[in-house]
Amino acid sequence: MDSYKGACIMAITHRDVGRWVLLKGKTRHGKNRIQQHGMEWVVEKVSTFQGQPAMMLRSKNETFKLGDKMMHDSRWVLLRDDPNFLWFH
Repeated sequence: MDSYKGACIMAITHRDVGRWVLLKGKTRHGKNRIQQHGMEWVVEKVSTFQGQPAMMLRSKNETFKLGDKMMHDSRWVLLRDDPNFLWFH
């Protein structure tokens, strides 16, 4: 386990699909996304994003409207050195 400014950077594997993680914004963009969609996210998939190990996350709550339907937000977060987010188990 490494630590970066208080973040626990632990190995995430396919066995962690369905596990909840907390996100914390590092940048203005990241902080805005946390304000919009919350800090609790579920791991939907572990794969690669732009050639780097990453996890696909889905927001806990339905936080934006698409037509008449409320939707969850989804996003890729890098397992190491994500530019916008710190994540915690």
